[in-house]
Amino acid sequence: MLSQFSVKRPYTVLVAVVLVIVLGIISFTTMTTDLLPDIELPYVVVFTPYPGASPEQVEEAVTKPLESALGTAGGLKTISSISNENTSIIILEFLQDVNMDSAVIELANSIDLVAAQLDSAVGKPMLLRINPEMIPVLVATVHLEGKDVGAVSEFVTETLLPAYERLDGVASVEAAGLIKKELQVKLNQEKIDELNEKVLADLETTFAEKQAELEEAEAELEEAREKLDDELADQREKLSAAAAELDSAIANLKALLAEEASLEAQKAAFEQEREAILSIIRELEKLIETYFPDLKEISDLTPEQYEALQLSPDMPDELTELTFQDILKLSFRLLAVEAELQNIQVRLMVISAMKPQLEQALEEATAGYEELEAGKIMLSTELAKTIAQLENGLAGLEKGREELENAREEAFKQADLNNMITAEMLDSILKAQNFSMPAGYLEEGEEGHLVKVLGRYDSVEALQETILFSLESVGDIRLIDVADVTLTDNADENYAKVNGNDGILLVFQKQSTASTVEVTEKINALSDELCAQHEGLRILALMDQGKYINMSVDSVLENLLLGGTLAIIVLIFFLKDIRPTLVIACSIPVSVLFAVTLMYFSNVTLNVISLSGLALGVGMLVDNSIVVIENIYRLRKAGVPVLKAAVQGTNQVGGAITASTLTTICVFLPIVFTKGISRQLFTDMGLTIGYSLLVSLAVALTVVPAMATTALRRTEEKRVKWFDSLVAGYKRMLSFSLDHKALVLTIVLLLFGLSIYGIMIMGIKFIPDLDTPQMSATLTMPEGSGRAETYAMNDTVMERILEIEAVESVGAMSGAVEGMEMMTFSEGDTLFYILLKEERNLTNKDVERMILEKTADLDAEITVNTSNVDLSVLGGSGIEVLIKGSDLDLLADAAEEVAEILRTTEGTRAVETSMEGAGIETRIIVDKDAAMREGLTVAQIYQELASVLDSGTESTTLSAGPEEYPVIVVSAKQEAITRENIGSYSFTVAGEDGTEKEVRLDEIATITESLSPIAITRENHSRYVTVSAAIASGYNIGLVTREFEKALAGYTPPAGTSIEIAGENELISTAIDDVILMAILAVIFIYLIMVAQFQNLLSPFIIMFTLPLAFTGGLLLLWISGLVLSVPALLGFLVLAGIVVNNGIVFVDYVNQLRLEGKEKREALLETGATRLRPILMTALTTILAMSTIALGMGSGVEMTQPLAVVTIGGLTYATLLTLVVIPIIYDLLHRRPMQKIEIK
Repeated sequence: MLSQFSVKRPYTVLVAVVLVIVLGIISFTTMTTDLLPDIELPYVVVFTPYPGASPEQVEEAVTKPLESALGTAGGLKTISSISNENTSIIILEFLQDVNMDSAVIELANSIDLVAAQLDSAVGKPMLLRINPEMIPVLVATVHLEGKDVGAVSEFVTETLLPAYERLDGVASVEAAGLIKKELQVKLNQEKIDELNEKVLADLETTFAEKQAELEEAEAELEEAREKLDDELADQREKLSAAAAELDSAIANLKALLAEEASLEAQKAAFEQEREAILSIIRELEKLIETYFPDLKEISDLTPEQYEALQLSPDMPDELTELTFQDILKLSFRLLAVEAELQNIQVRLMVISAMKPQLEQALEEATAGYEELEAGKIMLSTELAKTIAQLENGLAGLEKGREELENAREEAFKQADLNNMITAEMLDSILKAQNFSMPAGYLEEGEEGHLVKVLGRYDSVEALQETILFSLESVGDIRLIDVADVTLTDNADENYAKVNGNDGILLVFQKQSTASTVEVTEKINALSDELCAQHEGLRILALMDQGKYINMSVDSVLENLLLGGTLAIIVLIFFLKDIRPTLVIACSIPVSVLFAVTLMYFSNVTLNVISLSGLALGVGMLVDNSIVVIENIYRLRKAGVPVLKAAVQGTNQVGGAITASTLTTICVFLPIVFTKGISRQLFTDMGLTIGYSLLVSLAVALTVVPAMATTALRRTEEKRVKWFDSLVAGYKRMLSFSLDHKALVLTIVLLLFGLSIYGIMIMGIKFIPDLDTPQMSATLTMPEGSGRAETYAMNDTVMERILEIEAVESVGAMSGAVEGMEMMTFSEGDTLFYILLKEERNLTNKDVERMILEKTADLDAEITVNTSNVDLSVLGGSGIEVLIKGSDLDLLADAAEEVAEILRTTEGTRAVETSMEGAGIETRIIVDKDAAMREGLTVAQIYQELASVLDSGTESTTLSAGPEEYPVIVVSAKQEAITRENIGSYSFTVAGEDGTEKEVRLDEIATITESLSPIAITRENHSRYVTVSAAIASGYNIGLVTREFEKALAGYTPPAGTSIEIAGENELISTAIDDVILMAILAVIFIYLIMVAQFQNLLSPFIIMFTLPLAFTGGLLLLWISGLVLSVPALLGFLVLAGIVVNNGIVFVDYVNQLRLEGKEKREALLETGATRLRPILMTALTTILAMSTIALGMGSGVEMTQPLAVVTIGGLTYATLLTLVVIPIIYDLLHRRPMQKIEIK
């Protein structure tokens, strides 16, 4: 259909061709040029600063919390971390199908959630996506004649860096070797002590005056107390006399009353006794009156008379017992009682007379006593108040004395400038004073006037005169009074040299969307312009990716043109006719430009990979056109009219070339199922080859028949004798082979077996080394090396490298390097950039060997990278062993044991462990009980030690004219704290009695020393230690790794540890797995396509026997070329699988056509061999010669695709030759049934 359409409408085809040419040219001129395809690595790095922290502190305070927060990210494959001093680096590897933009957003949100919980000293975590764009695109050295490094630094900072940063496409420019000045504000202890003496002396005088006032007040209170005591004693004496008088009065009155009471009692008794006597007397008188009326007195009664009375019945009973004597006695007793009563009455009268006087005296005494008592109470009350006041006064004075003493102590503490003037205080004041900001606007009508508060320092002198505070005793205290303000620089800490002279290195990085070539060209153009403007300025590029890319791209384009030219020469050689050759020659640029157009619209850049694919495709894209034009040419020679020959000749081979094209394309289709760098690196190659082949198929089916109708209108029979002889010889060989099938197949199988054995013992690496004029080397000094020793070694190494004839310039810098190297280049190492002469007889490997030989006697480790475009940086290089576990001591022991195994493995060098850089760590183990008894906690001990060990912090920035200096505040240290004297450091604490005392650190803590790792590495939350080794020159990574694995098999790691082998071998293993997957799928696709083409299962199966032939030939030529297996070589085998079947398809298809026409099988095989020999040889030779320039390594940048070309040429050559023999044999063995033509009526 297509051929018939193109023959009928040639001008339509012409318009399409012109359109393709125009679009192709526009696409080619607008496409960006780069070294490699855009590679998006599924890696994100989280970088978090933690100034002053040890690796253990960083791990606990930063790494572990961040790992916990980030470990939940979706699609995360592996999370690993490096906890260094001052920094935490977390590397997150995601699955290949994860959208990295979304992943970064998710990680940022996780970091925001955990950042607030981190220590205040921890810096803000920074997210960084890893990609090849991080590799610097250019490294240049700056030299200014007649100027020292300081002047050059100033020129670079003020002139060069701003100029370069303004260039489009430049992301950043970092300068290494700059002399950076800073203003150091260091507290001066002598100045502070001098001020302290003045302040404390004034304070002492003040407190002495207060003490004197207290003593005077105390003396006055004591005097008042003595007066009170005298007054109180006098009052007590008076009260005592009054009390004695009152007591006497009371006693007299009591005695009188007692006497009166006694007399009254006596009186009553006498009166009772008188009444009793009178009662007896009256009874007697009544009896006497009755019995003796004459008697007048009882005294006249006689005894006889009385006796008579006793006998009378009227005599009372109480009288009967009385005798006459008793009666007489009663009379006398009555007289005595009357006398006593009289006496008592007199005495009572006396008492009555005395009683009022005594009562009055008692009243008076009582009144006086009460008055004295009242006075006493009042006096006591007043005295109590006064005494209480005196006591309070004395207590107040005592308390005042204590408070004064306490105040004195506190005041002396507060007044101690050592406590007041600290680095933190200076930092706060300087920040607050060095301040300028707009405050707002003043509204005046419709206009507003900006109000600015200005206060930034404009000179060092202004900063020195900053008033910190004022004291009455000494006045204003300024910064210069307590600190030394000096301008310092990092000249002693900086190393950057070029060819032995001090210099400055500029490291350029481009923006991710910018073209490397365009950016470097702009940088170089600006460098030339600046050198012209400034006398004595020299800027030399030590590493220029753009230059190398141009060289590589130009080289690939030259190889592409040369390959096309060789393909045309092949056509002329075989056809001996310029006209069909011109048809093929015209199809090449059309196909290439059409492919370029498709590349442009599918965002494929012009890079070494894509252009190499195009160069490889040039040889293949003429295959279809050759088959078509050769068939049309054959038909024309057979007498078929030109139009019919164009249509019929194309249709006859249309199915075969379509199938062969699809088999080649489908080889690259499985790449979509692979992952990792292999997919990203070689997708461009697959697309480019696929585009070129699809375009070549379209051109062969349209443009070639359309052009053939004009070019082949007239044909002449031209016999090629040598080819006729070749055909005759081939027929004889094919006939012999068909008769001796077993012999031929045995030889082929033996060779295939040898190739299988060869691949088992052959070395392998990921990507071949690129031979560029730009190399690098890294110098690592032994542990404990000083700065001066390191710099001297740097000079020696540079001097020896410059002795090598092929070396043009050498630049070196110490410290971290921006870009991708930041992940692999340690701060203590020195990086050398080595620029080789463009015209040199030595390869990069030769230069590497010479550098290692010249530095072998030095006490330093030298690692050479033969190219600054080394892709091993994407996956590690050499052998790397991961030893995982939780105990650092066990890991260190295991690492040393594994390192010893590595050292004894042949082919390794520079064996080291990640623990070798460990420094001596002083560990302070606090005895919590002992510390708490002294009133100290672990936190307090840490805070005080951290403050005295602090080396200074950046406070603010001073702008003095055009210069800006960071201001660094440094604490004053009484005595330098060392490992030897840290135990004697004293803490001031309060004792039990409140007095201060000193407690030594070694009294409350145990101080030990141990090795501290420079970094703690973790993977998936588990610690690990690495053991790494470089591969010695002349050895292969694959073979050395195999030997190491054998030696490691007999090693048993300590309990709780495990071992994994990583490094370049891990990358290779992943790539091999990808290629094996691609190969399996490619074979399946190829077979299925051929089944669809042949409509049977047997013919494709026969053609598949060309695959082992291709493998044998490719491996053989790879071995002859001295190359090793690599990912490009493995891809070469894949390409072969798609190419070699093409010859088999053409051969078997034509055999089937002849057999369908009725010819016998052997006859059909011999005729097919004779007929298809020329197109098979022509297509094979065009492909082989088109790739030959790449296989020979002609030009720059072909090292990456050279193995692919070598494998393709070797496999295609061997398979083509044997296809013409083996395929007929297999066909004869398996195709036993006769073929029948099926016609549908």
